[in-house]
Amino acid sequence: MKHRSSRTAGGGTIGLPLEMGWGASWLFADEANVEYRAFSSGKFCANGGKVPFIVEGLFEPEECVMRCTAAHNCAFATLYSNGWCQLGSKCAAEAEAGDASSVTYAKVHVKSACVDGTCAAGVKP
Repeated sequence: MKHRSSRTAGGGTIGLPLEMGWGASWLFADEANVEYRAFSSGKFCANGGKVPFIVEGLFEPEECVMRCTAAHNCAFATLYSNGWCQLGSKCAAEAEAGDASSVTYAKVHVKSACVDGTCAAGVKP
């Protein structure tokens, strides 16, 4: 049986790609340690398939990111200046957006600066 990359699989599932590791959604459940980093601009995640996005619709930017944070299978958020929001579990391929204002952010887990209630200087628990 030939190995098929889950990053390029389209539609059938909306889970995180296996290449991210089995614990990725578990790490994303640690919402206090989730950040977003710019991934691309002027493009969107062209995942294709029957279910290309977890969610898409008109949301304020803060709500769009909040929805991605709350969805543990969300790994990418694309925001547009008109309020359009697209959330996806993968971004294997990108396409040029019809609206050049688009910015795609990758969701990342950052290690906490707090251990057992003790935090590094300047960090609040």
